[in-house]
Amino acid sequence: MNLIKYKKQLLNIAHCIFWFVSFNFWYVFLNPGVESSGVIQSLEVDWDLILMINSILLIYCALPFIWLVRKFKLWVKVIPSVLFLIPIGYVVVQVIQPNGNKDDVQVFMEYFVKNFLYVLVFHLTIIGAVYFNLKFLLIRYLNKSEFMKYLLGIVILLPVAVLANYSIFNFFIDKLFPSLYYISYFRIWELVLIFKVYLVTSILVFLVMKYLEMLIANRDAARNELSALKGQINPHFLFNNLNTIYSMASQNDERTPEVILQLSDFLRYVLYDTSSETIPLEKEVEIIRTYIGLQKERVNPEITSILFVTEGSFSGVNIAPLLLLPLTENCFKHGVGKNPGKIRIFIRYDGKNLIFNTENQIALREKTNSENNGGLGIPNVEKRLNLLYPDRHSIDYQEKDGIFHLEMKVELTK
Repeated sequence: MNLIKYKKQLLNIAHCIFWFVSFNFWYVFLNPGVESSGVIQSLEVDWDLILMINSILLIYCALPFIWLVRKFKLWVKVIPSVLFLIPIGYVVVQVIQPNGNKDDVQVFMEYFVKNFLYVLVFHLTIIGAVYFNLKFLLIRYLNKSEFMKYLLGIVILLPVAVLANYSIFNFFIDKLFPSLYYISYFRIWELVLIFKVYLVTSILVFLVMKYLEMLIANRDAARNELSALKGQINPHFLFNNLNTIYSMASQNDERTPEVILQLSDFLRYVLYDTSSETIPLEKEVEIIRTYIGLQKERVNPEITSILFVTEGSFSGVNIAPLLLLPLTENCFKHGVGKNPGKIRIFIRYDGKNLIFNTENQIALREKTNSENNGGLGIPNVEKRLNLLYPDRHSIDYQEKDGIFHLEMKVELTK
C-alpha cells in the first residue's frame, strides 16, 4: 500500500503539523509572555494575519535544517539555503543604507523578538523532551516491555526538562542575550503539568502507531498464509482431475472432449476466480456441482453411490473461496475404492449460517504417496477459517464404524 510505502514521509509531515499547531496554540491562548508590539497594534490584533506570519517564520526558521536530510540532493538543499539568506541580506541592507526603511525593520524585529522568538524558545525544551522519549526511552525500554526502566527514565526526564526550561528563561537568556528580557511566566508545578501533557500525548501516539503496525502486519501475514494455502490447493485439484481425464481417454470415451471443457472451466475458476477475497456462494456451490460431475465420470456407480443435495437460496451471499471445495475433494479422495460405499454431500444456507455436511465410507485400498504425506484439505480449511471467520465458524469431524462424518458451519451475512 502507498500509505505503508510513504510511512516515514507521512510521519514527518504529521510531526510538523503537530508542532505548528502547538506553536500557534501557545502563541494565541496560553502564552502570557507575548507583548503587544507595534505590529500587533497596527494590525488591531488580526489573528489570521498573525498566524500567517508565524507560519511563514516557522518555515523560514526550519529551512537550514534541510541539510540534515541525507536523501536530499545538493541542489535541493542549496535552494532553501538561498531563500533563508535573502531576508537576512534585505534586513542588513535596510539597516546599513542611509535611506533604508529602518522603521519597518525595527517594527518587524520587535515583533520577532518579543513575540515569536519567546514562544520558539519555550518550545525547545518541550521538543527535546518529547523526542528523547520517542526516539530513546520508548524504543529502548517500553518497546521491549522493560516497564520499570521506562518508568524510571520518565521520572528522571520530567524534572530535568522542567528545570532546563525554567533555567533558560531565568538564568541563561540574560547571559547569552542581555537584550532579551525573557523570564519564565510559569511556576515549577505548572511546567511539570505542561510537560506531562506533551509526554503523555507522545506515548499515546506511539502506542496507537504500534497497534496499527501490528494490525497491518497481522493482515499481511494472513494474506500471505492464504496465498500459500491456495498455492498448495490448486495443483492438488489439477492432478486429481487430470487422472480422471486420463482414465477416460485410455478407454476412448467419446465424452472426453466435453469433460476436458468442464475441467477447463473448473481450472479457470480455481486459478483465477479465487484470487478475490470473497466470491458469490452460488458460484462456489456450482463449481462443487461441476467437480462432482467430473468425479462421477471416473467412479463406478455400481460400487460407489454419490448423493449431492442443496437447500436454501445462495444468491446475494459471499464466501471466501476454496473452503467447501477441498472438503468435497476429500470425500472422493478417501471414499472411492474397490469396496461398495457411498458419498453424501449436503449444503444448506438458512439466511445466516452455511451448513456443509459430508459423509463417506473409508475406502479399503492402497494409500497413495499424497495420502502417506497427509492431506491438504481439512488442515488448510481449518487454518483459513481461523483467519477469515474467527468466532464465526465451527468444524467437527469424526470417523465412526468406517464412515467419516464432517460438519462445518460458517456464519455469513448478505
